Amino acid sequence: MSRTNVKTCAGFTLLELIAVIVILAVAAVPISGLFTKAGLNLLTNQRVQTATQLAQEQAELILGRRRNQGFAAIATGAWPPEVLTGNYAGFNRLTTVTQATGSPAACPATALCDEVRVSVNAGGSVLSEITFVLVNY
Repeated sequence: MSRTNVKTCAGFTLLELIAVIVILAVAAVPISGLFTKAGLNLLTNQRVQTATQLAQEQAELILGRRRNQGFAAIATGAWPPEVLTGNYAGFNRLTTVTQATGSPAACPATALCDEVRVSVNAGGSVLSEITFVLVNY
């Protein structure tokens, strides 16, 4: 009695492997573009976050001066633009204080109010802006 031992190979042919590699290569091109775009968006978001923190810092300094020195210590008009240096090189901060006209919602009817606008820009475009009202109570 003779037994034949037949083995069958259940694998991929060289042609099938080449086809899979080509399909993966074609699919990888648009995916790699997404990584580049994600990196650029991350950089933009970081700049906006930094600008927002710089605007918040100036707003808190103004509120602190108002609290410690009084309402009259906050001069109206456009303050000299700040060209920031060091870690914040390339950012500019502009603060404008104007007497609130009309009756802003935050200003009581008998009080004197100033509107403060702090904007931070970089590269010629405004990245962040904070507006708030100071009340002379």
